[in-house]
Amino acid sequence: MSSSQLIPPADLAPPSIAHLSPRDRARVWAQMVDEGDRLVFEGFLRRHGDQAAARRAFDEWLARRDDDATSAKIRMLRARRHAEHRDGQ
Repeated sequence: MSSSQLIPPADLAPPSIAHLSPRDRARVWAQMVDEGDRLVFEGFLRRHGDQAAARRAFDEWLARRDDDATSAKIRMLRARRHAEHRDGQ
């Protein structure tokens, strides 16, 4: 795969989840989220060296991420409301 190719070839595609029930799909999604959080925490642990400092830094990062996401949602909703009023809808 060239460095500029965004979509990997079919032989590198993840396995299909089409055969899974909605409950099992949610379970797989939750496992992926947990694994992502674990990987991020391990980065904080390497950077800070001890569990307590890494946990504090990770919790602060999560709070900032949540604040940023909430702010972005508010901006999008306000822009949408402004566009609706402007367009008379």
